[in-house]
Amino acid sequence: MITVLEYKQLKAFARLDGAILGGIMCATFFAFIASLKGTAWQLAYMLGMLSVPVFVAMRVRNYRDNILQKRVSFRRAAGYSMHCFGYSSLILAIVMYVYFQFFDQGTMLANMRSFFESPEMQQAMKLYGVEKSLLDAQLGVMSSLRPIDFAFSMISNTLFGGLGCSLLIAVISKRNPRVLKNND
Repeated sequence: MITVLEYKQLKAFARLDGAILGGIMCATFFAFIASLKGTAWQLAYMLGMLSVPVFVAMRVRNYRDNILQKRVSFRRAAGYSMHCFGYSSLILAIVMYVYFQFFDQGTMLANMRSFFESPEMQQAMKLYGVEKSLLDAQLGVMSSLRPIDFAFSMISNTLFGGLGCSLLIAVISKRNPRVLKNND
C-alpha cells in the first residue's frame, strides 16, 4: 500500500514529467499543423507520436530506478504513467485552445481541405473507397466546432490513449530496478 507521502512524491514527479510530455505533445501538434502545408513535417509528426509512449516508459523506469529504488507495482507504474498523461493533456488542451481561439482563424481546415484535394490524396481515397462527400461532411462538422471543443476532445483522446499506453507501460515496468554498480 502506498503512503500519503509516497503518493505526494509520485504526483510531484509525474507533474514534472507530465509538463515535459506536454511540451513534446505540443511540438507534435504543431508538427501536425505544419504537415498539412508541407509534407516534410509529416516525419516529425510521426516521430513525435511515437516518442510519447517511449518517453513515458523511460520516465516510469527512471521513477522506479532512481526515486523508488525498489520494485514498482503494476498499480503504481500505471498510476504514475496516467498522471503523466493527465498533466500533459491539460497542457496540450490549453495550447490547442489558445491556438484555435487566437491564431488559427480557419487555417487548419483550409489546409486540410487542400491536402485532401491533392491528386495523391484523391487517388489514395479512391483506392481505399473513401467517398468525397463523406470527407466533406466530416470537414463541415469540424468547421462548426469551437476552440474549446477541440481542447476537450484532445483531453479525452489523450486520456483514453494514455490509459492503454499506461497499462502496457506498467506491465513492462513492474520489474526490479536496475542497480548501478560502483567501480570502487
